[in-house]
Amino acid sequence: MRGTQSGDLVIAPATPAAFDAVAAAADPRHAFLRHAWFEAEAGQRLRALVVQRPDGSPLAALPRLRRGVGPIGIAAIPGSYWPFRSFPVALDATAAELAGLLARREIRSFLGPVWRMGPVLADDPTAERLRDAAPAAGWTILPRRLGASFELDFARLRADSPWPRTSSQASNRRRERKLAAHGEVEYRFVTGRDWTAADRDSIARIEAESWLSGIGGAADAKFHDAERRRMWERAAQDPAIADMITCSLLTVGGAPAAFAFGVEAGGVRHDIANGYSQRFAAFGAGKLLLYRDFERAADRGITRVDWGSGDAGYKSEMGATEGPEIVDLLLVRSRPLAAALRRWWSR
Repeated sequence: MRGTQSGDLVIAPATPAAFDAVAAAADPRHAFLRHAWFEAEAGQRLRALVVQRPDGSPLAALPRLRRGVGPIGIAAIPGSYWPFRSFPVALDATAAELAGLLARREIRSFLGPVWRMGPVLADDPTAERLRDAAPAAGWTILPRRLGASFELDFARLRADSPWPRTSSQASNRRRERKLAAHGEVEYRFVTGRDWTAADRDSIARIEAESWLSGIGGAADAKFHDAERRRMWERAAQDPAIADMITCSLLTVGGAPAAFAFGVEAGGVRHDIANGYSQRFAAFGAGKLLLYRDFERAADRGITRVDWGSGDAGYKSEMGATEGPEIVDLLLVRSRPLAAALRRWWSR
C-alpha cells in the first residue's frame, strides 16, 4: 500500500523509524512496543501501517500478523510476549481520532472483518481506549477473560512497614548462608544491552534444570527453547528495547542457580520469566534472587511489578495481590457475525 491521504489522516506502510516515533509518543508503559518488538516474533510475515495527522505528528501504528484462531485465520496483533499483544497509540490521541482511524476504509481492509488483540492486561493503555472508540467506529468487541494477573505494588507494600518484611529478610540471610556452604554466592544484574551469550546460556541451563523439564523440557522456556531465545536476541538488537530488558542471575560456586527476566517501561516491571535449578531448590534460591531483584527495582524507581498469572502461593507470600484481568479481544466488523462468534470465542 502506498501512502494515502484519508480525510484528515495520512496512512502509510510503516518504516521502523516511523513506527518507533509512534511508540515514543505513546503512553510510557508502551515504550517497548517498537518495530523490533513485533518483528522479533513475526519476522518477514509482519505487516504494519503508521497513521499520522496532517501535520506529520504520529497517531498510531498498527502491526499485523496472520494467525490461526480455531478453524479460521485472521489478522492478529503480534508481539514478543503474549500478554503484551497491543499496539502503540499517541498519548494525546483523542477518542474521536481513534474512532475515526478505526472507521477508515484502509484500516478496515488492513485488519479484515475480524481481528484479534491479545492477550493483554485489562488496563493496557490501548485496550482501555478501544472500549469506547471501537464500537463508535462500528466494531463489536468480544472479550475472553483468561484470569487475573498478580502484581507487587511497592508503594502499598512500603507504606506502613519495610519490604521485604523483617522476617523475610531474616529468612533470606539464612538461605544465603546455606547456599554459601556450597560455593561463593554471586548476583549479576544486566540489561539487554550488556548481557552476554554466557548469561543467556546460564538462563537456558537453569530452565533445563528447573521444574519445566518435567513437563516437556522447553514447554515454557524463554532461552532453553532455541527459537524463543533468538526472538529475544532479535528484539534486543534495538538499543531502546535492550535498555528496557532486565535480567538477573544468581550463581553458586559459579554454577547458575536462579534467574529473573523481564521488561521495564513507564515505571512498571513486567516479570516475564523466573526460575531456579532443582539442584538448589532446597535452599530457596529462586525466592532469594527475586527478593534481591525486586528490592533493587523498587529502589531504582519501579513502582509496580506485573507478575502475570498462576503460582499464587509464592507470589502472595512475597506480597503480591490480584491485579488486572488478562483478556483476549476479538474485534468484529459485522454485528451478525459477532453474534455468531460470541459463544465460540467466550469458550
